[in-house]
Amino acid sequence: MSELGVDGNFKRLEDEVNRLLEVLEQLRSENQGLKERVGQLENIQSELANAQTRLSQMEGDLQESQQSRNEVRTRLERLIGVIEAASPAPAAGATG
Repeated sequence: MSELGVDGNFKRLEDEVNRLLEVLEQLRSENQGLKERVGQLENIQSELANAQTRLSQMEGDLQESQQSRNEVRTRLERLIGVIEAASPAPAAGATG
């Protein structure tokens, strides 16, 4: 093999190594960007999990409030019934 052939092979090898280094750098840069994006998505996921927990708590509070409201309504209806039953019926034709 001639010296020119060896130099040509080294030149091609050097060019290929340089190309691979460029690809490697590009992939490292892309990887760093993806890591940052994963971090952002993990933060969003955490915020969503917290919001879901809070929503569940609020739904529970709403159910308790509705139940309490229904109990108060039932008691008031009973009291009104007792009051109406204890009140004498107005006489027909009586003016107040």
